[in-house]
Order: sequence, then C-alpha cells, then structure tokens
Amino acid sequence: MSEIVSQNEREMYKFRLVTRLGETMLRNGSEIFRADEAMHYAADAFGLQDFCSYVIANGMFSSFCSGTQMYSCKILSLPLTPIVLQKVEALNDLSRKISAGGCTPEEVEATLDEIDKMGTGSSWKTILAAACGAACFSCLFKGSITDGIGAFISGFVLELFLLYPCARWKLPKIMANIAGAAVAAVVCCLLFALGLGDNLDLMMIGPVFVMTPGVLLTNAIRHFMENDYLSGLLRLMDAILVAGAIAIGVGSVMRIWFLVSGGIL
Repeated sequence: MSEIVSQNEREMYKFRLVTRLGETMLRNGSEIFRADEAMHYAADAFGLQDFCSYVIANGMFSSFCSGTQMYSCKILSLPLTPIVLQKVEALNDLSRKISAGGCTPEEVEATLDEIDKMGTGSSWKTILAAACGAACFSCLFKGSITDGIGAFISGFVLELFLLYPCARWKLPKIMANIAGAAVAAVVCCLLFALGLGDNLDLMMIGPVFVMTPGVLLTNAIRHFMENDYLSGLLRLMDAILVAGAIAIGVGSVMRIWFLVSGGIL
C-alpha cells in the first residue's frame, strides 16, 4: 500500500512540474502551441499516462491518469503578459532537453527556479532602446533630424515613465497605456513649443509606434490562421484595447494643445 502511495506522490510531483513548465512559458509570453507541445513532451518523458491539456491565451487545463484508476486535473487562470524573450528562450532550451530525455524531474525543477529568478536585462538598456526606436520611427516616416531628436527625448521619457512611476503605482494596463501615451505627447508638444522639431505629428509618431501592439496583433492573426479562434479573439481584443488607450492618451493631449496654441501645429 505504501508503495502505491509513494508512486502516486511521485506522479503528482511530475504532473506539477509539467503544468508549471506550461504556466511559466505562458506567463512569459511564449506561443500557445509551444507551451502545449512542451507540456506533452515533458509528460511523455516523465511517463505520465493519458496526459491531456487545453491551453488558451489566458488559461490552461491539464489532466493525467494516476495509477490507471484516478484522474487528476489542474486549472490555471493566467493574465495576458508581455513577452520576455530571455526567459522564453531558456524555457525552449529546457523543453528540448526534456524531450531528449536529458533531464530528471529534480533538474527540471531546479532549472525552472533559475528561470523564475532570471532578470530581464538592464532597465537603462531598455530605456535607450525605446528612445532609439522612437527616433528611427520618426525618421522612417520622413521626419527631419530635429524631429528624430525630439522623438528620441520623448521615447526616453516615455519608457522611463512606464518602467518606474507606472510600476510603482501599479496602474492597470489600460491606464498605463493612456498615461504613457499622454506623457509622450506632452513631451513632444513642449519640445515643439521650445523650437525643437519641424513637424509635431512626425515627432510624435516615433514614441507612439514604440507603444503600438504589433506583436499582439501578429499573434492574434496567427491564432486565427491556426483555427484557435478563442486565443486569437483574446489577443485581438487586447491589441485593440491597447491601441484605443494610446489613441485616447495622444488625442486628449493633442486636443488640449490645439486649443491652447490656437490651432497652430
């Protein structure tokens, strides 16, 4: 009897590791089909019987048969989160090692602990990348050098605002996007009022494009093409809400600027 209990406990331990692997991948923005495949590879490598999973953008359902008699299942609700490529890459490498049979359950657990503690890189590198991206987008749309400089400054302030005040205040995603877009628009308007930049719209388009949910929209279309309509709809609505929040933030500031400046842009 004790041997059966010990075997069931061991299987439950493996099942928790498999679901944790899928959960960690989803929480860091991994593709849905990759999370599902990784869980099945791990279940096969660990010898879990009749393992089944159903993964969507913000949730996961999984089950397996313990001792050919009792089915165990787990349901997880996960928030839609941004992509952390560094962790996704590490998780994909771990999935390959598991499928090749090169990891024990204990090694998988230790690796998952390391990935959870893994940093996402320097904040200042992120801020500088956002500023350079904003300047490049401004120049891409035929903005002048001074427009690019203004977009660089605005993108720098925008990412600084999103990484520190927004994180400290724990603003909801929609409010953070509205506030961030408004901050970027205010910075552009102030710089333009000080004489920097030739076209306010071309200056402002840089930081706006940095916030544009291009990856969300691309993933939504991909889910639709894979007949995963529920996940595609979730991603599409997320992208639409983010785009709407950006439009509200920029539009509000531009309207106020238009009234204050007497219609001179």
